[in-house]
Amino acid sequence: MSAFLIGIMLAQVATPADIPKKPLYTATGEKVRCELVTELHSRIPSRICRTEGQWAEIERQNDKALRDSSKNTSSEGFNNGFAGTLSPPH
Repeated sequence: MSAFLIGIMLAQVATPADIPKKPLYTATGEKVRCELVTELHSRIPSRICRTEGQWAEIERQNDKALRDSSKNTSSEGFNNGFAGTLSPPH
């Protein structure tokens, strides 16, 4: 099961006071960190709890996506104001 699906299953609406102050651990002893995340389509933050390893993997994926998108934009340049290789509609 992917970290994304696990995060969705664990997501709950919360306030900063709802996030526990003491550390949480999984049954296997991995430390769990909870964060409040506000999605673009909502004003209400969701409580997302994941293991430190899952947070690190998400960070790696985000960094890679940012590098890849930056590389594509800078190597392909702009085509009449549109990023990438697509031409604007005529």
